[in-house]
Amino acid sequence: MGLLSIPPKTSGAEQPAALRHRQRRGEGFLLAEELLWGWFPIVTLLTYRHLAPLWSMAIAIMFSTIFFSGLMARRHLWPELAQRGGWPDLAWASLFIMLLFILLFIGLSYTTAGNAALILFLQVFFSFCYFNLFKGEQMQPAHLAGVALMSAGALLVLFPDEAGFNRGDFLVLLAAMLAPAANHYQQRARAQVSAVTLLFVRNLTSLPVLFLLACLFAPLPGQAALKATWWLLLLNGLFLMGLSKIYWIEGLHRLPITKVSAMTALSPLFTMLFAYPVLGETPGFWQLAGVAPILIGGILITR
Repeated sequence: MGLLSIPPKTSGAEQPAALRHRQRRGEGFLLAEELLWGWFPIVTLLTYRHLAPLWSMAIAIMFSTIFFSGLMARRHLWPELAQRGGWPDLAWASLFIMLLFILLFIGLSYTTAGNAALILFLQVFFSFCYFNLFKGEQMQPAHLAGVALMSAGALLVLFPDEAGFNRGDFLVLLAAMLAPAANHYQQRARAQVSAVTLLFVRNLTSLPVLFLLACLFAPLPGQAALKATWWLLLLNGLFLMGLSKIYWIEGLHRLPITKVSAMTALSPLFTMLFAYPVLGETPGFWQLAGVAPILIGGILITR
């Protein structure tokens, strides 16, 4: 029994290898998340042809909550809800994410999919300011160069074509400002409960507020509108706000928040690529010019 209590020895060479494996898994989760999330502005804008933003959000999150509850039952995760130590972080994460998505869904009704994806990417700047300048989270010079290049690429794409923010851009910018705080509390909560439990609690606590806001400030959707958009809402709920968010939390659990935020530069690239055949949004000269620094920065940030 005493022998069983002795932890196995780990050599100095094995520890960096384990760390690299953890980081590579985190980067793999994030790459999959960004590929899925690149569709989010496009699918959401397609629902706006029939539904108000608040109803689109509330119904999509309802589908994702059902998805997470099924995973909770399948993986026998219900006992995690009794872990009171994680409640404060779960509560703060739920609050910030709910506010972030309200701003994002409403903002999308006033701007393009490409603009929204690029402005939301500015969370990397706010993450860098908060976690590096104020909290002392360390990054290597190559990572800092990657952050700078990716930020420059996003700004190069966005600002030459816009003299200022319209109200949709401004709302999405507010969402980007909230993202570092939301990610911080999600990262803390993930250390105590599984990603599925975190996302289930986050969505379940948001649903009553979202449906109340939709009833108060948006017209009730008709049967024809729901019939035309149910498959888009299901796609949004199960894959874009469901599976992709599991990938996001698992990546967040394994990597520094600033690095995670920087890797979100891939999402605008996917959005611009997908938006052309679906929405007819053609990338302009400055958008194409910003691709190179974003890709180079992505290589540096994952070194």
